[in-house]
Amino acid sequence: MMVNSLNIFVSALCFATTAFAHVPPEYTPPHGLEPRAKNTGCNQLKTKYPNLISFPNTPTYTLENTNFYSGSAILSPGCVFTPKRAEEIAGALTIIRATKTSFGVRGGGHMPIAGAASTNHGVLIAMTNFNKNQLGSFGGQQVAKIGSGQRWVDVYSWLEPYNLMVIGGRYAPVGVGGLLLGGGLSYFGSVRGWAADNIINYELVTADSKILQVNANSHPDLFWALKGGSSNYGIVTRFDLKTYHRSNIYAGFSTQDANNTDHLIQAIADFVDPVHGGILDDKSALDSNLFYSSDTGTITGLSSIFYNDSVTTTPAAFVNFTNLPRISSTIAPRTFSSWLNETLIYGKTPSRKLWAATSLKATPAAAKLCAQAFISAVKNTRKFNKGTHTITWQPLSVDLVKAARAQGGDAIDLDPKDGPVLAMLLASDYADAADDAYVSSFLKQLTASIDAKAKAADLHYPFVFLNDAGAWQKTLSLYGQGKSFPRLRDVARRYDPQGVFQRLEGGLSLQGWWSGE
Repeated sequence: MMVNSLNIFVSALCFATTAFAHVPPEYTPPHGLEPRAKNTGCNQLKTKYPNLISFPNTPTYTLENTNFYSGSAILSPGCVFTPKRAEEIAGALTIIRATKTSFGVRGGGHMPIAGAASTNHGVLIAMTNFNKNQLGSFGGQQVAKIGSGQRWVDVYSWLEPYNLMVIGGRYAPVGVGGLLLGGGLSYFGSVRGWAADNIINYELVTADSKILQVNANSHPDLFWALKGGSSNYGIVTRFDLKTYHRSNIYAGFSTQDANNTDHLIQAIADFVDPVHGGILDDKSALDSNLFYSSDTGTITGLSSIFYNDSVTTTPAAFVNFTNLPRISSTIAPRTFSSWLNETLIYGKTPSRKLWAATSLKATPAAAKLCAQAFISAVKNTRKFNKGTHTITWQPLSVDLVKAARAQGGDAIDLDPKDGPVLAMLLASDYADAADDAYVSSFLKQLTASIDAKAKAADLHYPFVFLNDAGAWQKTLSLYGQGKSFPRLRDVARRYDPQGVFQRLEGGLSLQGWWSGE
C-alpha cells in the first residue's frame, strides 16, 4: 500500500468532493452581481427550462454545488443550471446577458480558486450532461469528439477498446474542459506540445448565443485564443481532439522519507540539466514533489515518472530516481489503463486547497533554489490542522515548446530559444476554513521568495502556468513574453463586445480589456 504522502500528492492534482462554503480572501465577485433577493436570471431560467434548473436545498443543487475538487472553490449560487445541449446554453446566455446575472461554468471543478467555476447568488452552469463521446473525422483526420463536462478517466476509458489515445490530463479525475482551456500538461508534451495544441475543433457558445464550430479555417483568431486563453471567449461544449495509437508504458510513483529528500532534490536537478539531463529524452515526463506535514513537522518526497515506451528496464532518463532509497514504489512496465487506475484511487480527500505557480529556467541550480526556498519557508511556518504544504517540479522541455509551435502554435507561446522551463506548483492542503488567510499568505510569500532568489540568480522565467495559478497571479498577460495579450484582448472584443465573459463570469479574465486598460 502506498504511504499517505502519495494520497496527498495526487489529491493536489485530482478531483475531490467537498462541502464547505467559506469564501477565501481572494474571491472577487464578477461585475454586475445580482443580489440573491432579486434573482431575476434564475427565475427566468426556471420559466424557460423548468426541468434543467435547481435551487438551494434540493438534491441536484447540493450534488452539483459540492462537485468540486476543493472546498475553497465552493460558493453559494442562486441556482444551478444543468443543460444537455448547446442550444440550451445559448438560451441561458440570452437570459443571463439581458438580466446581467453573474454566472460560473463548472466542468470537472478542479481549479481551487473561488469564482473560477462558480458564483455567489447568480447561476452555476454545470456541464455534467455534456458527457457524450464519438469518433469521427475532420479534414481527413480521425478525431475524438469529446463532451466538455467529463473527466479524463471517462475519456481514456472510452478510448481503450479502440486502442486509441488523446493528449489530455495526467491524472484520471481531472476535468477535461478546464485543463484544455488552460493549455494542459500531458505525459506526451515533448512530442505533442500542450494538450490544447492537439485540438482540431471546438464547439463554442459565444456571449451573443451563437453556436460556432471553431477551427483553424473557420475562425483562426478565436481558435488560437482558445488554446490557453481560458474561459474568456464562450462556453465550450465539445472538443475535437486528434487521436493517437495507445501503447504500453513504463511508469509509477516512488516515495522518499525525510532522510532521503536531499537525494531526491539532486535527482531532480540532474533530470533538468539542459545539457545531459533526462529532460532531453522526449519519451520522458516527470513531476516530483516535496511535502511538509504540519502535523509531524517532517518533509517527505514523492515522484511520478512516466516513460512512453514499452521498455522492461528503467530508461536512462530515470535511473537517478529508481536508484534512490525509497519507502515504496509502483514503477514498472505496465498498460496505460493500469497507471490511470492508480491515479484514480487517490483522488478524493475532503479538504480545502489553494495553489500558486511560478517558473524558472530549467537548470540544476534552479531546481535546488526552489527546494531551499521551500524548506526554509516551512521551517518557519505555524501549525495548521491536518495541513500540508507541497512544492512540485514540472519540467517543460524545449521539445515541448517546439512541438507546440509545430502543431500550429497557441496563445501561451513559449519560445524554444529560451531553453527548458521549470513550471513550479506550490500547493497547500488543509482542513479548516479559518486557515484560508494564513495559507494564502504563506503561498504568496513563498512565491515571492522563489521569484526574488531566481531573479537575483538570473534564473527567473516570466511565465505562470494558468492551470496551477493562484487567484492573485497574472497569467495571460505573461503569455509570449507579453506579446500575446493584446491579441487576446482584440479577439475578446471581437466575439464578446459587451464583455459578458469579463463582467459577469468569474474565471481568469482579461482584466479591464473593455476600458482599453
